[in-house]
Amino acid sequence: MAWLMARESVRSFGANRGLQVAAALACYGFLSLMPLLLLLMSLLGLFLRSSEAVLDAVRNLTSDLFPSFSDTILGDLMTLSHDKVWGTISIVALFWSITPFAGAMRAAIRHTFRSERRLPLALGKLIDLCAVLALLGLFLFLIATRVYFAAAGDVPVLGRLFNWLAPMALTAGIVCFFYAVFAPVRLRLGELLAGAVTAAVLLGLIRPIFALILEHNPSYGYAFGSLKALFVLIVWVHYTFAILLFGAEVMANVRRRDALLLRGLFATPGQPAHELPPALANRFMRRLAPGEILFHQGDAGHDMFVVQSGAVLLTVDGHAVRTMNAGDYFGEMSMLLQAPRSATATAQGETELIAISESNFDMLLGENPKIVHAILREMAQRLKVTTARATLPPRDPPTA
Repeated sequence: MAWLMARESVRSFGANRGLQVAAALACYGFLSLMPLLLLLMSLLGLFLRSSEAVLDAVRNLTSDLFPSFSDTILGDLMTLSHDKVWGTISIVALFWSITPFAGAMRAAIRHTFRSERRLPLALGKLIDLCAVLALLGLFLFLIATRVYFAAAGDVPVLGRLFNWLAPMALTAGIVCFFYAVFAPVRLRLGELLAGAVTAAVLLGLIRPIFALILEHNPSYGYAFGSLKALFVLIVWVHYTFAILLFGAEVMANVRRRDALLLRGLFATPGQPAHELPPALANRFMRRLAPGEILFHQGDAGHDMFVVQSGAVLLTVDGHAVRTMNAGDYFGEMSMLLQAPRSATATAQGETELIAISESNFDMLLGENPKIVHAILREMAQRLKVTTARATLPPRDPPTA
């Protein structure tokens, strides 16, 4: 299962052009970073009297998030936040300038989940504003906590514990925040943690690699002259968003793992049950004894079935209609139309079936055009046979 999730995540990351989308997000993120830091220092300056403490906290935070972040940029932002009188309009303008990043992130995650749900413009902007507010609150909390522990010199053990846990907690907290806020679907805790842990591990691995490149190649970005620091920052932000998008791919694939497992049934029809992956056999297998009835004519239908071994006889009003053998599937019409079962299904000998729920079937159809084509072809073939039977001329009664 883990190998399937990793393989599908790499494939879907490439299919969704993750690196290109990360480049666009890097631009949005970089343009939003400066207003965010300026807004943070302006707000912190209202409550914390020590400008140096605030600057140290922001410097430590940015160094954890963005290696090689220029102290000159921070110093300029700090000076600007204190020298300029920031009124309500200025604060609102800074706050609003961050919302395009939230909208771009929301669109990227929606594309990752292949969601067709589109919010009204007003509701989307409201969600973006709430996301920016939550992000601002998270940064304020982290900075204020760093200032507190820096001032509390009489608790060295607690301070060391915080310094050890802070980068890990910061990474996990921000990643979970991004995924929980911007995902277009309601996520389970396991799905959220799968993406967050993957992204956190990759960020933890790439950070020392990036620092090593800068250490052994100090002229990296030299062609940009005085903008070298900005160039390095944008490159790092690009890598960061690429990892975040890959973590989102992992999260999305974990969410549709059942559909990924079931997809192989339509790609390789008639595959014997003993060759199925154990995860697929254990989760979806139904075993019927000889003569056991799977469902009756008129029952509600919420699943379709694929025969793996044995056979199933379909009868209508007691008359045999068709025998479904290994590789055949049935029950999809009742499931799709939310209609009662049109036939009774009875096992012919020891029979093994794979049950596919409506939600998994919808996900299969939405993400695999080849499966849609195969199912339409099969349904057209069945309709052709039914039509041919209906148009046969009636037989003459036997003569005495």
